[in-house]
Amino acid sequence: MPQTMPDYHTLTNALTRLDTEVTPSEVHGTLAGLLCAHTGAGADVWQQALWPNLPSDDLLAAEAREVFQQVHEATRRQLNDPTCDFEMLLPDDDAGLDIRVHALGDWCQGFLLGLSLGGVKDFAPLPEDAREIANDMLEISRAGSSYDLEGSEEDENAYAELVEYLRVGVLLINEELQPTQAAPITVDTDATLH
Repeated sequence: MPQTMPDYHTLTNALTRLDTEVTPSEVHGTLAGLLCAHTGAGADVWQQALWPNLPSDDLLAAEAREVFQQVHEATRRQLNDPTCDFEMLLPDDDAGLDIRVHALGDWCQGFLLGLSLGGVKDFAPLPEDAREIANDMLEISRAGSSYDLEGSEEDENAYAELVEYLRVGVLLINEELQPTQAAPITVDTDATLH
């Protein structure tokens, strides 16, 4: 049975128990970038990159590892799903817009780190569309909290459009770096049309 993605609060709690300063959005972005660059990367590679000193005999660390494993499996499944159901792990809409925008910047920063961990050190070899998206992520990650947000409907719509643009962009980058190995379409030449 496929793993379901733990929600933002579950991942937040796991990270809080470890007393880490990495945000849930950055953690998920790092994983998504790593899997886009290297689909075979196991959860251990991702965890070692983010938490090199995570104790192996600690109960809280073991519980966190279980959550991380669920996030890893769900993210891998989403990135490889032909229905494109990939979702970025971000705060819910009930969080303030400023919090969500900051988390989106963290997610982008993590994604770029994950690409780098997976071996993508330069955007130049990427096709133009994928390169543009990666550069946009770089700009978003640099912006930090410099946005002047009022929380208006216009701001909410712009945020939603940006999240969708990035979500589709991640799928595009994933497809460019890890082309789908779909079965070829076959035509039944013996079929009779009536």
